[in-house]
Amino acid sequence: MTNASIKSAQLIAIEGELKFPVIMQLRKQVESLLSGLNGKAQVDFAEVTSVDSSALSFWLCCLRFAKRNKLELEPINLPVEMQGIAKLVGLEDLTN
Repeated sequence: MTNASIKSAQLIAIEGELKFPVIMQLRKQVESLLSGLNGKAQVDFAEVTSVDSSALSFWLCCLRFAKRNKLELEPINLPVEMQGIAKLVGLEDLTN
């Protein structure tokens, strides 16, 4: 099961598969968590077990939500596969 939770004041952790069937539900969950934060926050992908190309779409949606809410968002422990997908489509700057 995929889940997102607040691990500390400005840190959201994602656990489980980051694949198409769960992206919409996870996106809503993360946006809800982000709405309670301000300033700078991090999303930790350390516990993500697998990804597909929709994981990058998920991250782009998170960035867009954060920007609308004046929140600076930083990914940490991004899966290598997700970095590869970002590089393949020329979006590696958004995953740093």
